[in-house]
This record gives sequence, structure tokens and C-alpha cells, in this order.
Amino acid sequence: MNDDGNTQGRLDKAARCLRVLAHPIRLHIIYLLGQGEQSVHELKQQVQASQSSVSQHLNLLKDKDIVESRRAAQQVFYRLKDRRVLQLTALTRELFCKE
Repeated sequence: MNDDGNTQGRLDKAARCLRVLAHPIRLHIIYLLGQGEQSVHELKQQVQASQSSVSQHLNLLKDKDIVESRRAAQQVFYRLKDRRVLQLTALTRELFCKE
């Protein structure tokens, strides 16, 4: 890899994002958002975690530009910012979740 002075910064950012992805609930959230936009309440029910926990996971994903949100009245809806993250998680399952 040609070091243009910015390579280490990009690698550090990639490592931080991968660390955020490395949690079962966050991987489950990404899988669910791959099916379409969902509210915090919908995600809470599906991942079987508290609303506070789901919100914290979503905030970490949002902080790393993996998801984005929109507010409609009292609800917040989340969606994947870049659907290519589904390719990454699918490859991860293929490599590490073989039976």
C-alpha cells in the first residue's frame, strides 16, 4: 500500500468502524435495517433488548456513518446510510459462521 501520509488515518478510521460492527446486537440491527427503514420501537422488539440499549447501539452506528435517522412526530426511524455494509456483514457471516 502506497503511504500518502493519509493511509494510517484511513486505517485507523476503518478499525474504529469495524470495532463498532463487532457486536451481535449491532450486527442484528444492520441485518434488520437491510430489510428497510425501521423505528427504534420495531428494532427493540426484534432484537429483544431495552429501548435504551437499542438507542445506544444506534447512536454508535450513526456516529460511524453506518446508519442515518429521520424523525416523524415522536418516532425516530433508522436506515442504512450505505447498503454496501450488507456485503461486508454477509462476507463476515460466510467466513466465520460456517456450520
